[in-house]
Amino acid sequence: MNIHFADIQLATARHLRWMPDAVVVTDEEITVSGWALSIWDDPARQRFLINGADFDQVDRSLPSPDLLDFFGHIPNAATSRFFCRHRRTGRDELFPDGFVRLNVTGPFGEHRLSYRTAWYLADPAREPAMPSPDQIERVIGSANLPSFRLGGATIVKHYEHLLHERFDRPIASFRSILDWGCGAGRLSRYLSLLSPAVTGIDIDADNIACCRDSLPGARFLAVDLMPPTPFADCSFDLVIGLSVLTHLDEAVQDAWLEELWRITQPEALLLLSVQGLPQMALYRTPPALYLETHETGILDVGANAQLQAVIDDAEYYRNVMHSPDYIMTRWARWFDVLDIIPGTAGTQDVVLLRRRAD
Repeated sequence: MNIHFADIQLATARHLRWMPDAVVVTDEEITVSGWALSIWDDPARQRFLINGADFDQVDRSLPSPDLLDFFGHIPNAATSRFFCRHRRTGRDELFPDGFVRLNVTGPFGEHRLSYRTAWYLADPAREPAMPSPDQIERVIGSANLPSFRLGGATIVKHYEHLLHERFDRPIASFRSILDWGCGAGRLSRYLSLLSPAVTGIDIDADNIACCRDSLPGARFLAVDLMPPTPFADCSFDLVIGLSVLTHLDEAVQDAWLEELWRITQPEALLLLSVQGLPQMALYRTPPALYLETHETGILDVGANAQLQAVIDDAEYYRNVMHSPDYIMTRWARWFDVLDIIPGTAGTQDVVLLRRRAD
């Protein structure tokens, strides 16, 4: 057994636990299909939940030989697919707070930390206009609209629960929220349902224009590749940066962390995501790359072409990996690094930081 492969796969089974391939909502029912991993629980005892209640129909332990390439060290990986069905007629509202919550748990069901493995989908009736396929692809690497919606809603709800869990604060309690690297508004579209104080910035001017047109509940601004931004000192008390630092080399990273320190208030909170072990399993990242990242702290594995059509510098946008020890030490130059929580930013890890007063 290769211990590095095993560690990456176990992180996915422990922190992501499961993933939907498709969620289909009609007037009569909702169906969910995907895969669910289990390290200790008997798969027959897993519970498939919708808004905390068991699905009406669950077909489990379906063949999944393709997943052996990703999770060959996990028990029952070859039979980990499922299909669930739940009728809507005669039931409570499917989207009680604007979102439906989907989860796979052990036999005891959900608890206060179960939000970390839940997936959320927003009520289609409340969804603003969607970006174009090209705009979506520049954000998530494919033009998959269902993934764009499911991932965006899930990350925002994870962050909402995380802020409640750690600080007993709803998103609406923050006076000024920055969605740094907002792209096509994957998070802003849901953040703006929870707060009227959202500002999105990005180096992709085309996506910023799209956000201005389709998301009137927030404000948006195109910014240069390098800081400074036009914001005054101490402008924001919450910053969210989804998969931004995963695309910046160390010098650019440091410049932006310095800028984030400048424009945040003392005690402001920041949620910045990075690649971690759970995502590496899904991307089939060679363990040798993560071992090199562990040894060097930060690893630039080359240019990323997703933004080449909208920015002038073909070398600016990178593919970058960080080690936890590097984050805990390097980023501590500007912020208190409170925690690194695996698999909470979609499939990425979220780094929880607090801006120091000095």
